[in-house]
Amino acid sequence: MYPVKKMWRLFLCLIIIAGALPLTTINEASASDEAAAVQSTGSVNTPASDEAAHLGESPSQGTGQSDTEPLTATVVVAKVKLIIGDSSTVTIKFSGAVTSFDLSSDMTAQNGSLGNLSTPDNITYTATLTPTANINAKNNVITLNLAGVTYAGGLKGTGTIDSNNYEIDTERPTSTIAIADSKLMAGQTTTVTFTFSEAVKGVDLADPTVANGTLSNLSSSDGGKTWAATLTPTPGIQDNTNIITLDNTGVADLAGNAGEGTTNSANYEIDTVRPTATIVVADNELKPGETSLVTITFSEAVSDFNLSSLTASNGTLSNLTSIDRERIWTVTLTPKANVNAADNFVTLDNSKVHNAAGNSLGEGVTKSNPYTVDTVLPSAALSHLTISSGTLSPAFVPETTSYTANVPYAVSSIKVNATMKDNSATMTVNGSPVASAQPSQDISLNVGVNPITIIVAAKDLSTKTYTISVTRANRETNEGGSSDNGSSGSGSNNGGSVDSGHVSSGCSTTPVIPSDNKIISTDGQLILPPGKAGEVRSGDAITISVPACATKQELKLAIQKVTDTHPFKTHHEVFLSPVFELSKNVPAYFDKPVTLSFAFDPASLKSNQTAAVFYYDEAKKIWIKVPAGRVQENRIAVTVDHFTKFTVLAIDQTTGLTVISDPAEFADISGHWAEASIKQAASTGIVTGYPDGTFKPGKTVTRAEFAVMLVNTLGIKKPGAELTFIDSASIGAWAQNAVAQVVQLGMMKGYENGTFRPNAEITRAEIAVTITNVVGQISKDTPEAGFADDSEIPDWAKGSAEFLKQTGIMLGKDGNRFAPQDAATRAEAVTVLLNMFALRG
Repeated sequence: MYPVKKMWRLFLCLIIIAGALPLTTINEASASDEAAAVQSTGSVNTPASDEAAHLGESPSQGTGQSDTEPLTATVVVAKVKLIIGDSSTVTIKFSGAVTSFDLSSDMTAQNGSLGNLSTPDNITYTATLTPTANINAKNNVITLNLAGVTYAGGLKGTGTIDSNNYEIDTERPTSTIAIADSKLMAGQTTTVTFTFSEAVKGVDLADPTVANGTLSNLSSSDGGKTWAATLTPTPGIQDNTNIITLDNTGVADLAGNAGEGTTNSANYEIDTVRPTATIVVADNELKPGETSLVTITFSEAVSDFNLSSLTASNGTLSNLTSIDRERIWTVTLTPKANVNAADNFVTLDNSKVHNAAGNSLGEGVTKSNPYTVDTVLPSAALSHLTISSGTLSPAFVPETTSYTANVPYAVSSIKVNATMKDNSATMTVNGSPVASAQPSQDISLNVGVNPITIIVAAKDLSTKTYTISVTRANRETNEGGSSDNGSSGSGSNNGGSVDSGHVSSGCSTTPVIPSDNKIISTDGQLILPPGKAGEVRSGDAITISVPACATKQELKLAIQKVTDTHPFKTHHEVFLSPVFELSKNVPAYFDKPVTLSFAFDPASLKSNQTAAVFYYDEAKKIWIKVPAGRVQENRIAVTVDHFTKFTVLAIDQTTGLTVISDPAEFADISGHWAEASIKQAASTGIVTGYPDGTFKPGKTVTRAEFAVMLVNTLGIKKPGAELTFIDSASIGAWAQNAVAQVVQLGMMKGYENGTFRPNAEITRAEIAVTITNVVGQISKDTPEAGFADDSEIPDWAKGSAEFLKQTGIMLGKDGNRFAPQDAATRAEAVTVLLNMFALRG
């Protein structure tokens, strides 16, 4: 028996060596999988006595695992980077079917737990890996202990299998908040530092909530772990309890883990309430020898207030005294001698006065009500004297009363411009009244001596007479090669000569009188003989230069500033200069181009803008650009061949198109209490903005400006009456018609001393009276308005203030104050005018 068995084994070995009979039949796919996946091998010990029983048995017909082969497996983690809320599928694949496999005892997951074990065939299993919370670990594996796994008839595997590596980050970022300065005053800022436990992303200004302040300039300089921002306290707040709260859920670490909950800063204190002030000059008309008490009232006690904080135009201040615990102060105003000036103010430098918390009144100044100073003793003297052509000889001095001047024949008329030392005096030039510092009418000149008499009459009836003897030269002739004075030769005309009755210089075939002298006028009007070159200006705003031979006949030029520009601003262009109407007596085009030079403000232009000259097409109602404008500093020059309306507009440097200023898009009105009213007023043409795109709602309004606003609101077209105020000359041309209209209709009046004070800031009391003059009479039984400062409202304005409060046209300020002497701002003015218009219908 033994030899037979031995021979049988030998026979089988020969067959195996020859490849004629496999020892076992093994699934090739399974074998290849196992070879690729096995990282470490567990084996099963098979007793020698069982070898014959297993020989020739095919595992594919049973468990899929040969009893003689060790059990192997692979463990694969699908998601290798796990954060908060993540999980991953884990696939465990054995080399054959297993009969006993348990997650809790057979597998270990580093920094995680396993669950949800399932299998379709006892060979491939899946489970769910859930990472442990608050862990940050880069190297983790799942270990399968094969010794606990049963397979192939109860056999146990050996050894362990490790999965691929996976990373875990389940730590949430945390934060702290530090505020550098815990006590903030008006105008101050401080740095807020947000420090996180690790670098984070998604941080923005929407995450923190700031009590009584705002954050800006958020940035990180260390990759996102530390962030800094600027804390600006809200103006007008006094609050000792404030914190910053950070919503941690709005940020996440670089792995994507969001923060949790909120973080609060330490407490900080805010006091940004600025004190306010009013200044009242008791006597607003100061004469020689008079003084006035000035009262300065602050909203709270102030420190470091002294005379250096105050200035008085045309006056000095003294005797500063506090009469109410450093809240109410008085000072004595003494006017300067020998001064005659309206629209003077006592002015407080707001930056020099502080409350107990250290807050100043802010930037800028606080002004008193206007006062006039008239300390000039009656005088009939002139302080200045000029003529439009020629030069006075000797040079003018007030004590000299007799002068001479010479002008060429081409000057056929002249104007006198004289300034009186005493504005209360009157003046005549050759018998015609002339206002001080204003040009007289044209005075015709004959060839030879022309006497001009200027008589100044003081209010004390004394007079002083000045005379100017103007000699006009004889007319030169070129007929027969001789002149009127018998001399012979030829004159010059623009570099050419006149010969045999014609001009050889290219001027014209019509004989003209050549001359090298340019005729210059500074009052906006010019009369130019044929062939002459000339220049006419209107102040510094515009200059017209006419070359010689621009026309074949006498040329009369005039510059007029257009006061009502609303018809020309329908497209909201940005105007850099006034609109000028240029006219001449010759309807034809110029024979030679004429140069126009305009002044403009370069500071009104943005970086991508420049200036260009435009003329107005009356037929198409549009502005048309004049080509080839030459810009030099604050002036732009062009050449034209005809006259019409001209102006300077802002254009885009890239496109060449005009810049449009949308009244609804002023840069400084967003969030302003009068934003809606400002937009409505701008869109209806009541007011316009500034070239820099702002409206300046807090800028004060003068009496002349308010008159223009009122006329624009009501659409008044009827011409006004002639102005007779003694300061009418100081009313700008842009406002003269509007002032005349409102005065004629009884809406605004002048002062008892005969002035209108166009450049004085209009007070809230004056606006109240003006509006009631527009809407109708005040009822006699109008009850008191109940303002906290009723006692400060002048008697002449009390009824108006009460009426406007009842109708809602004009309300009080903070603390139920009417503030009658406060200067009205642009925002207040347009709001009141719109309310008036709505009530008036």
